[in-house]
Amino acid sequence: LSIVPTDVVHLVVAVIARVVFEALQRYRRKNGEQLPTVMVLEEAHTFVSKYIQGDYFSPSQMCCHTFERIAREGRKFGLGLLLSSQRPSELSPTVLSQCNTFLLHRIVNNKDQELVRSLVPDNLGALLKELPVLPTRKAILLGLAAPIPILLEMKELTEDQRPKSDDPQFWDVWTGKVPREVNWKEIADEWQGKENDEDIDVGNGDTATEV
Repeated sequence: LSIVPTDVVHLVVAVIARVVFEALQRYRRKNGEQLPTVMVLEEAHTFVSKYIQGDYFSPSQMCCHTFERIAREGRKFGLGLLLSSQRPSELSPTVLSQCNTFLLHRIVNNKDQELVRSLVPDNLGALLKELPVLPTRKAILLGLAAPIPILLEMKELTEDQRPKSDDPQFWDVWTGKVPREVNWKEIADEWQGKENDEDIDVGNGDTATEV
């Protein structure tokens, strides 16, 4: 979904979320029990960003509204949310208010720090002062899952399991230390869906070329 236009992404994600939510509602109605399910939102600020209600109901607002309803009502039907975001201050207050466990990695932005402080008891203020200087792979777990805040260390992933999210190697590429070969025509063709642009046999000995 990363290369899909934003408005389309919001519509697609909202529809998927609503289908899952309604399916679990119908499951409970039919079977009299829940089917525990967790919906994970990576880069959650893209889908549940706070907004100002207006006359125009944009796709992003519709998407956020869908997850606000799930956050309020989902647990009755066994549906939970796991939100991952580097900018918690941009998330919907309605969704955040329903979160009961927080796993906090390093947070440097002042607005994000202020938001986190508003979500936890005052007696944890001293602990949260460590957020801007937390080392990589270290995090603070607090909330329902940890009655006493815990400092955790994330398991180090092997190279083949890590996401492709390392910082760009600007200097190494610019100085030629790390070579980069670019065929912009191949990229443009793939962009236009022409990666399989080959002669097509139409069945009568002739060939047709996709244009």
